[in-house]
Amino acid sequence: MENGTLASFIKFLEEKRLVKFDIDRDSDECFDNRVKLQKYVYIAQRFGLELPYKHSMYLYGPYSKTLACHYYTMSRSPGLYGGASSELPPGFDREGFLRSVKNDPKWLEIATTLIERNKEIAGRNELVENVGNIKYWATSERIAGVLDDLEAHGLVKIVADG
Repeated sequence: MENGTLASFIKFLEEKRLVKFDIDRDSDECFDNRVKLQKYVYIAQRFGLELPYKHSMYLYGPYSKTLACHYYTMSRSPGLYGGASSELPPGFDREGFLRSVKNDPKWLEIATTLIERNKEIAGRNELVENVGNIKYWATSERIAGVLDDLEAHGLVKIVADG
């Protein structure tokens, strides 16, 4: 299990006030922390953080069942997390990651869904429409704004629409 790097990444996120490692209760705050943790790991992997997690599309965007098992195990075994430092491998672009993310579960949900769908859809209008069909609660303007953020940080590749 990649608990060392994952624990260090969670500590890093906590130090930057992006997430609180309070995930194991039935509350809106804990749910948001779990969603954010899933999405931050997904994006961090694009900035060189080597973690073994594969994500699949799920209700709230890309999701890794293995990652969920690992962070639940960590939260229930204080020794796995408590002694970790926030030191991360040198290949991880911390500054690029921090510039590219927001501390907003809905923004992260839209962003990671755009990144994932961009693997198959390269046209801007088609991508916004596709993600709008998945994230029916988000306006096209909100999705396009998140897409602009992702483009600015090189997290999506868009081609001109027809």
